[in-house]
Amino acid sequence: MARGNRGWPLKVQEDFLKRMGDLYTNGYSLLEALELMSIHFEAEKKRSLLEAIEELKKGYSVHQVLESLHFNQDILSLLFFSQKHGNLGQAFRSGGALLERKRYYRDKIFSILRYPIMLLFLVIIMLVFVQLVLLPQFHLLFSQMNISLSPIISVFFFLVVQIPILLMWSVLGIFAAYLFYKIYERKLNPSQKVDLLLKIPLVKTFLSLHYSHYFTQQLSSLLLSGLTINEAIAVFEQQRYHSFFHSKAKEYRKFLVEGEKLETLVGREKVFVKGLDVVIVHGQKNGKLGQELEQYSKLLLVKMQEKSEKLLGRVQPVLFLGIGSFVFVLYLCIFIPMFQLLGGL
Repeated sequence: MARGNRGWPLKVQEDFLKRMGDLYTNGYSLLEALELMSIHFEAEKKRSLLEAIEELKKGYSVHQVLESLHFNQDILSLLFFSQKHGNLGQAFRSGGALLERKRYYRDKIFSILRYPIMLLFLVIIMLVFVQLVLLPQFHLLFSQMNISLSPIISVFFFLVVQIPILLMWSVLGIFAAYLFYKIYERKLNPSQKVDLLLKIPLVKTFLSLHYSHYFTQQLSSLLLSGLTINEAIAVFEQQRYHSFFHSKAKEYRKFLVEGEKLETLVGREKVFVKGLDVVIVHGQKNGKLGQELEQYSKLLLVKMQEKSEKLLGRVQPVLFLGIGSFVFVLYLCIFIPMFQLLGGL
């Protein structure tokens, strides 16, 4: 299969998926929708879509074709599952909504960090100026006037000298830790990678919500399409876009054949939110497991969005407070020595 040179931007993928979802649910076939979409794209993307149409005619599935265009892995996973439950139009729309959320949070994080980073850059310039220009002048004046440094001024001078060193070592430490993690990560299987991430408190919260939402959303779609639990878990094993669920599905199938219940397996899994096993038991008792998992996946999505908004709302004030405190210390480093010099005249 031909491969695209580079992936489409997130916004372009989002618009493409939303329009494809609308066209498909309004009665267009997949090929007709792609042909219509190709008219509205620039030359390079139009050529990619025309090649995609040819690949579909050869028998490739839509997720394989979009994989060659380097679409987001989460989207490819959604489209893979849509082959099994048959609701391709909804998969396109869900994919568009998913990318819209990703783009929203990416842009929001950028807008939150933009001004603090600019301020931090200016503060670093001020710090360099104080360290290279003002401090030597203060030391020279104090020595010429035979004025000894007070303990407070000595502390501030020490901070001005040590803070850049501390910042440098912090950046190097973070970079080294990241490199170590990436090297160490290669030696781990998918379950071990998840277990490692679950040891980080903040990451654990969002990872649990994300994985639980993904599992309940896809499982509910498969069950509502008429598959049994065993057949649905087999579909999770067949997909290759999410290595954790591929490996876990393989384990689950073995245990299910041996007579264990799905709620027992889910209850043992650390990455899933507490209570998911209870939802499964309740849904099975009512004979509406698919519907209840679908509603629960929507609840998890809302909870994930609320926690994200809450976290982002706290980040900027904390950054401004930290930078403001740093600027305050710099001003003290400048003015306190001046006051002592004036007092020594």
